[in-house]
This record gives sequence, C-alpha cells and structure tokens, in this order.
Amino acid sequence: MTNEKVCVTGASGFLASWLVKRLLEEGYHVVGTVRDPDDASKTSHLWELPGARERLELKKADLVTQGAFDDIVQGCHGVFHVAAAVTFTYKEDPQAEIVDPCLLGTLNVLNACKRSTTVKRVVCTSSVAAVRVRNDFKPDDVLDESVWSSPDCCRETQASMWYGLGKTLSEQAALEFGKESGIDVITIAPSLIAGELLSSRPTASAADILRLLQGKPFYIGRKKRGPKQWMDHTGHVHLDDVAQAHLLAYTNPKASGRYVCSAINMSAIELASFMSKRYPKHKIASTDEIEVRWPANFKGFSSRKLQDDLGIQFKSLEQMFDDCVESLERKGLLDASKSRSLGSFPS
Repeated sequence: MTNEKVCVTGASGFLASWLVKRLLEEGYHVVGTVRDPDDASKTSHLWELPGARERLELKKADLVTQGAFDDIVQGCHGVFHVAAAVTFTYKEDPQAEIVDPCLLGTLNVLNACKRSTTVKRVVCTSSVAAVRVRNDFKPDDVLDESVWSSPDCCRETQASMWYGLGKTLSEQAALEFGKESGIDVITIAPSLIAGELLSSRPTASAADILRLLQGKPFYIGRKKRGPKQWMDHTGHVHLDDVAQAHLLAYTNPKASGRYVCSAINMSAIELASFMSKRYPKHKIASTDEIEVRWPANFKGFSSRKLQDDLGIQFKSLEQMFDDCVESLERKGLLDASKSRSLGSFPS
C-alpha cells in the first residue's frame, strides 16, 4: 500500500473510472479532474468506490484552458492523462473540434507537469487508432510500437479518423515532450476496451458492444466511407488489463516509451459469431450485416513489449465480454432508447 498522490484526468470516463478504482485499492490519494465536479450524474459512481471518501478529490479542469492543471498536479508524484473526447462527429471544423483538443489538451497537461516541482512520471492514454491507419500495410504485418498511423491517411479517411489523427499527433507530441523536457513520459495505446461499466450512464466506448447486443449492424469504422484498407480485424482488451497496464507503466522503473495494449485480435464477423453463441438471449447482428474490409490473415496488434517489459497477463475474451455484458444488463443500458445517441468507437 502507498500514500502517494497522483492525478487522473477525465476521471469520470469509462477507463479513467476503473483506473481510479484500482489506484484507490492500492492506497493512492487520487486527484481526479472532471468538467463539473458537482454533476452527480457523471461523478456519483466515483464516490461509491471503496476509499473514495478518504482519498479522492475531484477538481474542475478544462483540457484546453491554459494553466488549468498547474495547481492540480502540484503535489502529485504522478499523472495519468486519460482525458479525451471519444468522438467522431463534428459540427463544422474537425481540426478544431476533435484534433486540436486532443493535441493541445495533452500539451497543456504536460506543461503543467513540467512546471510542477513534484511530478516524476506521466502516463498518457493513446489508442491503437495511432497505430493502424495506413494504406501500405501487407496482410501479414504485425502492428507494434514501431508502427504509426499516417496523418495523411487519417485526413483522407476524414469521416471516421479525425480521432485517429488527434491520437497520433498527441502521442507523438507527448513522447517528444518527454525527451526534450526530461519528464518521464510513457504512453499506453489500447485497442477496443470491454469490461464492467462503473457509471450508470452509457459511454462511447461501449457503443459497438451495445449495437451488437441490440441486433444492429456492426462495423469496424463506418459503412462505405474511407479508403479500402480500413480494417475488418481489430484488437480487444479487458478494461482491467488496460488499467493494470497504466499502473505497471507508472510503478515499474524500467518502463519506457510506448506500449500497445491489446489481448486478442479478431474480425467483426468472428466477434459477432462469438457473441451469438455466448449470449443467445440477445439478438446479435447477423454476420451478413457486417462489412468485411480487411483480409482474414491480418495478424493484428502485438503487445509483446508490454508482456515482456512489464509482465502483464491478459484476461480472456470470455472474461472481458462477460463483465461488460453483465454490467450493461445490470444497469439497464441494453434498452436502445438509452443508447441511441452513441456513435461508433473504432479503437
């Protein structure tokens, strides 16, 4: 057990909430940032966590407000920068509405850490969206930490990969910032996350799983948009494993650089088939409603570095989806009317 103070940005989110839970279990004093600490509909689940009343603080902070994190991170030994808008929709300007907040928000947090006299290590959450978007992959290519999404390809795929562009630019900027500033910066790039939802509100990260369970057509990406290389196969990982990866990256002195965090690679068709057999009481989308976009011999993402360096052991596909489906059922979120506003989340 430890009594270190750490900061988690975007603390009420799907992954961040679980990370707060794990940190409290380990004895950390957690300072979480949210848009509105007084909005109980978005924060009440955090106060229900064991240890929260004793060792959790929630602070208001806007990602793109310069200096918003200066006072918050002062006194913290570590910072987990998880906050990011998981969105693929925009009103007028995707650069200003999606990309800039991702990039400028990351730099804003990192600059606050640089000005701090206490922060020793920063762990930033990225995404395999910063790995997978290229038009020059071969079917047998394995995507690991050496691979980066192409900004030009992200822009060409505009309809669904402005998010990927934001994640690519912000992760590259974070790692470069660490080299130039001397701050120890580590990035974790998870694939599609499944696991127990702590909040009573549906999240964008659960959108594709909800669509499958509600019998709606499922796409990795968006139907009939973007270049032909858009992938049918993608990675999946348990929510708890992603939180554990963040903790290991923070606590292990040998951790460095970038880590892809993905347990299982499979196609959308394979996922729908698995879920149909595993959860027969739900109307899973039929496989003929799924658009195949990448060849079946795509090998997918590699988390060998994370396994070798930090010793993580991934949970099974059954565990990640059992935990997810059970929590969605328990919270009554499988009602289509409660999740109709969610967009697709192609991790």
